[in-house]
Amino acid sequence: MSLQVGIAGAGLMGRAHAEAYARNGVQVFAVADTDPERAEALAETYGARAFARLEDMVAAGANAISICLPHNLHLPAVLYCAERGVPVLIEKPHCTTAAEAWVIRKACREHRQAPMVGFTHRFLRSTIELKRRLESGEFGLVELVTDCLVAKSLGPSAPAWYGDRAAAGGGIVMMGGIHTVDRLRWLLGSEVTAVHAVCRQADAGEGVEHLAVVLLEFASGACACLAAYRSPAPGHERRHRYQIFGTQASAACGIDEFDRQQLSISAGGATAIIECSGDDPVSAEVGEFLASLREGREPRPGLDDAEIALAIVLAIYESARTGNRVLLTDFMTRYFPWRLEDQ
Repeated sequence: MSLQVGIAGAGLMGRAHAEAYARNGVQVFAVADTDPERAEALAETYGARAFARLEDMVAAGANAISICLPHNLHLPAVLYCAERGVPVLIEKPHCTTAAEAWVIRKACREHRQAPMVGFTHRFLRSTIELKRRLESGEFGLVELVTDCLVAKSLGPSAPAWYGDRAAAGGGIVMMGGIHTVDRLRWLLGSEVTAVHAVCRQADAGEGVEHLAVVLLEFASGACACLAAYRSPAPGHERRHRYQIFGTQASAACGIDEFDRQQLSISAGGATAIIECSGDDPVSAEVGEFLASLREGREPRPGLDDAEIALAIVLAIYESARTGNRVLLTDFMTRYFPWRLEDQ
């Protein structure tokens, strides 16, 4: 059976996925969006068919789906595809609550599906190079990580659901911080054991946090200090920098824009600069999804990584709400017990 890729959601990430499939030499078969003009526009760009509903797109023959919908719509989309044996690449987060995560886990077990989840930072050239060097032992024991993300103001052009807790599940932590959490788990090869966090939101209503300061403790003994802030100032440029300090070497990385990264490695009094211009991590991510379909294997990262990253984000919110340090084992026992049973 030939591959017929469908894209659910014709917004920013839907457009990014469509371009990524094209760069991987794959013709997009269909696009579904509740906004018919937006669906038609994206479909026309890539010679695809346009639909108003995911269900109609699958019925027409789409047999692999990129889910690029508002976060609260991920669950029904994943369940619909799992029940029909349609593999999916889900934009992070794969869902926003532990209860939803369990429903997805059960459905994927029952229907033998292995979703891929879009943790794009793993596919950055700078991350891959840093992972290689960390695994080689070049850094010695990693003791400290600092990570600071300053995101642009949402502004009037941003989708309304970005600021709606019911739809998004959270603010800067759920939107951007979850990438940082996954990247650091992967780079350090170690699990988070405890979280202490402070979050702030600009209004007193049901909005989402725009500021978070987080301390993560890792099983390896490393500590990570994370700061994430969505600036309310119009025109503020995005900034994202992080540093890793080991007993033998250190690294500093700027990922303000994915196509313009700079990684520096310092050891023995010398510093090497590694330019990573022209990077396209979304295409690399889609390439992994396509390779997993061709090779009949589970994609990476998958559901396990998605559940752990979500659990850490939710633990951050609990710590911020209670003012307490949250132990991940206790948190998992309460909200993600199946993860402990699977170990």
